[in-house]
Amino acid sequence: MPSISETLTASSRPLPDPSRLAPEDAYYKSPPRRPRQLSPLGTGGIDGPPSGVRRKREKDRARSSSRRRKGAYKKLLWFKQPFPDNYTDEETFLDHLQRNPRLQPYEFWSLMADSTVIVQHIASVAIFCCCFAAIALERVSPVSVVSWATICTVVCWVVWDHWMGQEEAEAARQAALAENESNEDISSLSSTISGKEPQGLGLTLPNGTTYRPGHSHSASATSITSNASNSSKTGPAYDSSNYSHYPPYVDPASSLSPRNQQRLTTLKSAVLIYCALLGLSPILKSLTHSTSLDSIWAISTCLLLMNVAFFDYGGGTGAHLPASISTNSAMMASTVLASRLPSTTHVFSLTLFSIEVFALFPIFRRQLRSISWRGQLTLTYILVIGASGGVFVTLTGGGWGACIAGIILGGIITFFAMAFCSWWLIGLQKYKNEIHGPWDPARPIIRRRWD
Repeated sequence: MPSISETLTASSRPLPDPSRLAPEDAYYKSPPRRPRQLSPLGTGGIDGPPSGVRRKREKDRARSSSRRRKGAYKKLLWFKQPFPDNYTDEETFLDHLQRNPRLQPYEFWSLMADSTVIVQHIASVAIFCCCFAAIALERVSPVSVVSWATICTVVCWVVWDHWMGQEEAEAARQAALAENESNEDISSLSSTISGKEPQGLGLTLPNGTTYRPGHSHSASATSITSNASNSSKTGPAYDSSNYSHYPPYVDPASSLSPRNQQRLTTLKSAVLIYCALLGLSPILKSLTHSTSLDSIWAISTCLLLMNVAFFDYGGGTGAHLPASISTNSAMMASTVLASRLPSTTHVFSLTLFSIEVFALFPIFRRQLRSISWRGQLTLTYILVIGASGGVFVTLTGGGWGACIAGIILGGIITFFAMAFCSWWLIGLQKYKNEIHGPWDPARPIIRRRWD
C-alpha cells in the first residue's frame, strides 16, 4: 500500500490538461490533431488542401510507388522509365564501386631490374664528366679518350647491325609464311569451286563444244591459282610504283640490298659528322671566352641535370633517337665545356665523345635491353664500375688503389640506393586511392575500324 506521503504528493499534483501532449503520448498514442478551421469559401480547412485533392495525391503516390517496386531502375536517359531524370537509386548506387581497378602491385626484383636503365644513364653521364675532368687537368690525352670511345662505338654498331639483320630475316620469314598460307587458301578455294561444277543446259556450240555454266568460274579460279603460283615462284619483287613502305635510305632501283644501303647511309653520316666537327672546332673553342668560369660550371651542371631528368627511360626499340630535350641539353653542355679546353684537338675530341655517349650509346642500350637480360645486367656492372672508379679517382687524385676503393664503395652505394628506391615506391603504392563508380561520366568509344 502507498504511504501517506506518497498519497499527499499525488493529491497535490495538478490534473493534466487533455489538450496538451504528455510524455506518455509519444509511446502509446499519436498526438492529437489540431482542429481544422474552415476557409472563407467554406470548402475546406486553411491548413491543407481539400479532401478530394488529397485523396487524388495519395492515389498517385501509391501508383508511382507500386510502379517503382515493379520496374528496375536503369541509368538510361533515352529509356522510358517511371523515374525522374535526377533520380538516384540508393540501393544500387554503390554496387559498382571500384577502387584502384587498374592497380598492378609492384615487385621488388622487377623494380630493381627496371632501375638498371636509370643507373646506366647516370653512370654514362658520370663517365663523361670524369673524362672531361681528366682532359682538362691533362691527366689523359683527348685523342686516346676519343679513340677508345670510337672503337667501342664501332663494336656496338656491328653488334646492333647483326641484331637488325636477324630481326629483318625473321620478319621476312613471317611474311613468307603468311604468303604461303594465303596461296593455300586461294588454291583450296579454287578446288572447291571447280569441284562443285553445276550441270548446265548442255547447249551445243558451232565448234562442237558444249557450254555449261560454271566453266568460267573454274577457269577464273585456275587463273588465280596460276597467278599465285607464279608470284610465289618468282618471289617478292620491289614495286617501283610505290615507295611509301620503304625506309628513306632504301632505293628500290639500286643494285644493293636494303641492308647494304643502310650501312652505306650510316657510313656517310659518320663521315659527315666527322668533317663537320673538324670545321666547327675552331669556332667552338672561342665560343664562351667572354663568359666567366662560374657561369660555365652552372650552365653545364643545369644542362646535364636536364639530360638526366628528361631522358626517355621507358623508350622501346622503336625509338631510333633519344628524347630531343635530353639529347640537345647534353650536346649544349658538352659544347659549353669544350669551349674551355686549350686547343681545337681537345674541343674536337670532347664533342665527338659526347655525340657517341649521349646520341649513339642509348640506341644500343635500348636494343640490348630488349634482346638479352644478361647483357643488360653485364653492361650495368661495367658502367657502374667505370663510373665509381672514375669519380673516386677524380675526387681524390689517386691511382689504382683509389680506383678499387671507389669501385667497392660505389657498387655498395648504388645497390642500396636501388633497393631503397624500390622499397620506397612499393610503400607509396598503398596510398593510391583511385575510385571508379556510376557517377563517372560516360566515355564514348570511337571505333576507327568498323567490322
